[in-house]
Amino acid sequence: MSRTPRTLVRTLSACAAAGLLTVSLTACGGNDTAGSASDCTPAHSDLNTITEGELTVASYDYAPATILEGEGVTGMEGDLINEIARLECLKVTVSTSGGAGAVIPSVQSKRVDIGSGNWLRTKERTKIVYMSTPLWSDPQAIVSTTGLTSDNLEGKVIGSVAGNLWNDSMQKWLGDKFKIYQDDESIYGDLKAGRIDALVASSASANYRFKTAPIEGSTVVDVKPNANVPQFAAVGQVMLPSSLDNDALGKALDEDIKKLREDGTIKKLLEKYAIDPSVGEPGAPSEL
Repeated sequence: MSRTPRTLVRTLSACAAAGLLTVSLTACGGNDTAGSASDCTPAHSDLNTITEGELTVASYDYAPATILEGEGVTGMEGDLINEIARLECLKVTVSTSGGAGAVIPSVQSKRVDIGSGNWLRTKERTKIVYMSTPLWSDPQAIVSTTGLTSDNLEGKVIGSVAGNLWNDSMQKWLGDKFKIYQDDESIYGDLKAGRIDALVASSASANYRFKTAPIEGSTVVDVKPNANVPQFAAVGQVMLPSSLDNDALGKALDEDIKKLREDGTIKKLLEKYAIDPSVGEPGAPSEL
């Protein structure tokens, strides 16, 4: 789910980001620094970010949602953030300090403006971050080499990456047979080596990973409702978390996401990463 945690800050001009969609968005000109481009008019003039002219993002490797590349972040969520930055004439600065488990705390403590990496809308998170309107829906899955499903995990050794919303429920249910990992490489390495029986992850992420790094016999089975794990009751909606104290930023994100859905950008970026574009119409906001 993420690389080995390390401290790294990456800066990327939103107007010159490599690998962005070829979508006609004219908010920024050809200047390398979006915030200083004289012909760039932000969609929202009342935004306050941690660093003027920049959008600071906490992220980590979780393809296809977020892919750390060079000085920036791509992937379907990373590309979307870069398009939002274009609309707001902001330069994207990416912090990977602490890996996946540090994303939400970094937003809460205002070390970053927003978080990224397939974060789902949940009732608990409404208390600690501003949750943007949904980007898309994202089914969760049981990944194993023996065809396990969410109905037959008891007695098995199951892994999950830090920060996943179902971790507490699964820890209570499975006890010491439930293991929490800090990064994607470790958890998939243990699955391949047989040190765990299965892992729980985003269905899109697992299927994307197996295209380039297959594990013999692996299956990706979407979860079904399970009384032991309330978070499996419904399909999650991915959001961008921001600070509860920065209402203007949260509302701007909502409006920018709506615009990018309506102009077809979200559909195009999902197709770019071989994701069914129908998930880009997640319906009204809901919480797990």
